[in-house]
Amino acid sequence: MVDQHLHTCFSYDADSGNTPGKVIVRAVELGLEGIAITDHLDPLWPDDEFPSIIDLAGYEKALTEAEETAARTAPGFHFAKGIELGLMPVPEALAICGETVTGFPYDFVIASVHSSPESPIDMEPFLTGRSIREINEEYYSLLFESLKVYKDYDVLGHLNAIDRYTDGYAPESVYLPLADEVLRLAVSDGKGIEINTSSFRYGIGDRGTPSQAILNRFRELGGEIVTLGSDAHRVSDIGAGLSEGAAMLRAAGFTRYAVFKNRKPTFVKI
Repeated sequence: MVDQHLHTCFSYDADSGNTPGKVIVRAVELGLEGIAITDHLDPLWPDDEFPSIIDLAGYEKALTEAEETAARTAPGFHFAKGIELGLMPVPEALAICGETVTGFPYDFVIASVHSSPESPIDMEPFLTGRSIREINEEYYSLLFESLKVYKDYDVLGHLNAIDRYTDGYAPESVYLPLADEVLRLAVSDGKGIEINTSSFRYGIGDRGTPSQAILNRFRELGGEIVTLGSDAHRVSDIGAGLSEGAAMLRAAGFTRYAVFKNRKPTFVKI
């Protein structure tokens, strides 16, 4: 299988020794057929105590070198130069995302929401003093309003990530209409979603990221592009949960998943 959501030492929240080279070595040891490295770009991150900063020039240089290393040491191994964008509906933030993506030959671009303009979505200012409905409404609004403007991405990352942080899950009657609005837009734009298998490590495997209901709805709407990614921030989690993610795909009626190179998907049977 191909793990298409991996973080290295260039992400502020990943292990400092988690270099692209180590990620490749471990993926090959595990017998994976390929990977995409997708470190964080979070423009206008509002948390000064734990800033999300990336050395973009260093990252792009490391990706180029890693691609060469993979080709030389593991012939036939699929390696994709990726990035995970932290979107928020602020023109300056979206402009930075666009300039970054067009400024380097990325193979794969994930679009996610990690923060509002005021607070990361996992911090008290975003979560405290509001109902689960209100939290979900703001979270999905951040994503939908961003995607109405920003189109230069390939798949949506951890679509219902807010479920990691709320005290209990929003019922389908609350979150599914909000997610549906996002899914319709993604399908009309020819974009995909990912199955982020970190849910099985974070203890929300019973919900899934996305939930099975979201995945089913994506297929009902005509969505075809789905990737699998562990969202590993340390070497020990590379490839974790991919088989469970493939099982979710099959349960939704999918027979294949997408693998990206040069911003174009090819499909692999599951």
